[in-house]
Amino acid sequence: MKTWKEQLAFAPLEAADRGEEVGRRLRHAIELGVLEDGSQLPSESYLASAMGVSTLTLRAALAELRGLGLVETRRGKGGGSFVKANTGDIARIQRQSLVTYSLEDLRDLREYHAFLAGSAAAAAADACRSHRLSTTRLEHASTGIRACEHPADAIRADSKFHIELAASSGSVRLTRQEVALQAEVGSLLWLEPAGHKDVAAEDHARIVEAVRAGDPVLARELAEEHIRRDMNRVIDERMELSGTPVGLPHAPGSVDDAVTAIESLAGMFYGAAAASIREVEQAVHASIGSGAGRERADAEIYGAARRAMAIGVPLLYGAGFIAEQSYFGEAWIAWCYTPAGPESPQRLYIDMDLYDVDTAPWRPADDVDDNPIHTSHAYVDSSGTNENLISCSKRVIIAGNYVGVVGADIRVSQLQTAFEPLLRSLPPNTCIIDQHAAVIATNTGRFVGGTIPAAHRDPCRSLPGVPWSLCIGISDEDAEPCR
Repeated sequence: MKTWKEQLAFAPLEAADRGEEVGRRLRHAIELGVLEDGSQLPSESYLASAMGVSTLTLRAALAELRGLGLVETRRGKGGGSFVKANTGDIARIQRQSLVTYSLEDLRDLREYHAFLAGSAAAAAADACRSHRLSTTRLEHASTGIRACEHPADAIRADSKFHIELAASSGSVRLTRQEVALQAEVGSLLWLEPAGHKDVAAEDHARIVEAVRAGDPVLARELAEEHIRRDMNRVIDERMELSGTPVGLPHAPGSVDDAVTAIESLAGMFYGAAAASIREVEQAVHASIGSGAGRERADAEIYGAARRAMAIGVPLLYGAGFIAEQSYFGEAWIAWCYTPAGPESPQRLYIDMDLYDVDTAPWRPADDVDDNPIHTSHAYVDSSGTNENLISCSKRVIIAGNYVGVVGADIRVSQLQTAFEPLLRSLPPNTCIIDQHAAVIATNTGRFVGGTIPAAHRDPCRSLPGVPWSLCIGISDEDAEPCR
């Protein structure tokens, strides 16, 4: 049977792009401390067979690791590939890895990992209560981190505890997922190791005690809190690597300057959405109002949507028109979006039979007399872009008939990226929230993806033109992380 280290580092790959994935897997194993400094890797033929890749693919991955300074190849008797885990190189590469994750990615990883760890802890507690589990191995894994003198050892001990906790659940599939997560983000948790070892050891001990006591509710709660606290540190670190907001090249000099800049930036987002909506709306009136057929109208409106995106880039994610089924006899969409970045405008294709237009968060109310621009709350556009969006939209009326909706989308991640450098000038626990109190931008990792209860929103100030509020410096006593 393979050891847990071999399972972590050399398990068969499932990803389609195996050439890239094999190098990433080995790099993470070195960063995680699973493959220790000076240790010799198995032969190329063994590794290729174990990971389910060709020898050529494996050699390309090893060449990449040599280029990063993480592996060295020695010739002659006793030669082979050896791990070269220089602490400085690993710290540098960890930060390079962190940059590749957006805050949305890290938020998703936080919640997914918290769910897995919480489920594992609860299942382990259930098993212990029914005498189906001995906690000896788990207890031993939880205490290992206390004796670690070097960060690499602490990384390895932390990873081993979480994998052992998953194994204690009795679920092979859950354990595999934990192994994969440790390989991906385990080392990122230790970018700033000072003081983290003691906190992690105390968390591990409390989780084990809840499992031993057979208390699945407490075990789940403690495991989830532990993961979220760890991942929030990573999110905070990622925030420190963020750039300067669009259109605002200089950092604000004071709190008042920061607030003014945030208000200005909110106006920029709304203004870009409004201008894009006007561009598309004019095309809808010109084509449909003149009696153009479906194909011609679609082409003209989509052309306007592409022009609208040229107006809105980089603040907007998409813009276009959604036709009303009762007017045209069928629902259709002419929408341009930028899934790979501002330089990649392309048409959005969705199955309108599966897209619930009538209850969509972006749909403007039917009883609005002056027909203003409606701004939705943050939502996941399922069956559409599958992104976390805020949409601005407007009903289009031609000759008294409702013909559809023009709109523009803003990704929540765009808001976080743009506002965060400005929020950094304000006190910790400062957030921008939407009309449902969901956090759409913040300067504190634990609030990413969360909500702010009504009792904790003082002091808050409305931002002009949009249904968003700026909540400055929520106190630690009142602050509630997302759930």
